[in-house]
Amino acid sequence: MNAIKKLLQFLSLMLIMLLALNAGCGLKIPAPKPEVRLVADQVTIEGQPVGAMTVEEASKVLINLAKAKDVPAVNAGFAPETGEIITERPGQRLNVSDTLNELLAAAPGSQVAPIYQQFVPDITKDKLARSHKLGRYSTQILDDSPGRLANIRLTAKLINNTVLESGQEFSFNRLTGEPTTGRGFQPATVFGDKGKTEQGLGGGMCQVSSTLYNAVLAANLTVTERHPHSQPVKYVPPGRDATTYTDKDFRFINTTRRRLISRVFTDEAGSQLTVELWGLPDV
Repeated sequence: MNAIKKLLQFLSLMLIMLLALNAGCGLKIPAPKPEVRLVADQVTIEGQPVGAMTVEEASKVLINLAKAKDVPAVNAGFAPETGEIITERPGQRLNVSDTLNELLAAAPGSQVAPIYQQFVPDITKDKLARSHKLGRYSTQILDDSPGRLANIRLTAKLINNTVLESGQEFSFNRLTGEPTTGRGFQPATVFGDKGKTEQGLGGGMCQVSSTLYNAVLAANLTVTERHPHSQPVKYVPPGRDATTYTDKDFRFINTTRRRLISRVFTDEAGSQLTVELWGLPDV
């Protein structure tokens, strides 16, 4: 009898556990599905339909719109022809997050205007006006043949408005690149083998690098690479030139605590080249 009683108690206990398990399963509520937010029907932005799109789909549209419509800011700088200050140009960028919220809140058939943010560049006209001139040097353009003058002006433009961070190294060859006709360089007199003069693409570039070299000396910056010409040149004193070529560079380091910006320009007559180095204010 005791054995039967114990068996009945065990079976009763198992039945209670099974009922409890079944009851628990029956009480479980299915997890709610995440709500999918959609843009209302027939909503457009910049003429592009985005109605009934999900958040992810609308976001992709806005990212593509930003790529097409965002405008980079342009720093203030110096005109290569005159050296005068050119005012900065503000930029604009699409605020994707705020524009997306406008799309999701728009009524059916709405035309939503994108929300743009304006921003100014780092270097402004005011900042240039408060800069401090560290070094300056001018050379006379004695050979003003059309090809040489064009090369000087093009090279001056390539290194004009160069910003150099504190401790950063300047490389003339890296900024100016190889002189090719496709980039606008013209044949002009250069020193060839054994110091003989000949016609070559980019003749006149070395006057720019030599003028820059003397401005760097005036600013007491550290020169890390400089090469003399094979023959003396007339536009700088002996020993004050800096030739450049494929395997010869002119380099220096901004050893000041501030950023530098270069001001490189020729006069209207094309008779003089000037290079200046300015220290930018911190704010």
